Amino acid sequence: MKSVEPVFDFPEDFYPAGSGASETDIRALEDTIARQSSELNLRLTEILDLYNIQARQTDALQVAREEIERLKRTVSELRNAMAEQGTAAVANQEEIKRLKKDRASLSTQRALALLETETMADRMHAMQATLKAGEANAASALAQIGNLNSELAAAMAERFRLVATVHGEKRRYSQKTSFWEDKVKSAEAKTENQEMRVKHLEEVRRKLDTRIQVLETLRESEREAAERKNSSAKRRAKALSVVASVISASPHQRPFKRPPSRLSDTPVM
Repeated sequence: MKSVEPVFDFPEDFYPAGSGASETDIRALEDTIARQSSELNLRLTEILDLYNIQARQTDALQVAREEIERLKRTVSELRNAMAEQGTAAVANQEEIKRLKKDRASLSTQRALALLETETMADRMHAMQATLKAGEANAASALAQIGNLNSELAAAMAERFRLVATVHGEKRRYSQKTSFWEDKVKSAEAKTENQEMRVKHLEEVRRKLDTRIQVLETLRESEREAAERKNSSAKRRAKALSVVASVISASPHQRPFKRPPSRLSDTPVM
């Protein structure tokens, strides 16, 4: 609101001098009028100053009201933010409790995994001992097969030699044919027995080879399972350490500080 300046005319314009008045009365009247005009101007100036002051106070009051409304909205927003932070703190506390429970569960699973790993290691040692025994048996069977092969070769050589001898003797001595034929039959029977024994040993060797392959497969599967268990235990331990570090570094465990209010920092007009 703008201030208003008073404007007054001279007293002579309002009160013209009478024809019958004396010069002294006229001057006294003019002096009185001048004093009253001056006083009136002073009072009007004071009134206008008061009016201007009231206008400025009205504007300041309006600004103060707007600032109060803004501060009320700010306080409401701060209260809502505090309520949300309280809810978030409760949720974080629940999450911390759940993580602690998960940590205990992971510790139990880790202990079980270590126990199972030790059991698997014992089983692997037993399997290795069994494989070593199987390898020793296989080596012994192979040695027996080699010996039988040698015997078979010697028997075949003997058979050939006997057949050659029989044929030579048959050509030279026909009377000894029956004797040598019986001897050849006996040698053939012995050879057949040896061949049957070789076949049996070869079957035993195939069975041992099959068993060795099965044991090798079992050992490989046990080793892979043990490696998976160890890898899983390591991952769980790593995850547990990460969760523990996150829990220890979480800012929600620090005491909650109330944000400073802006009401005390804002000057009131």
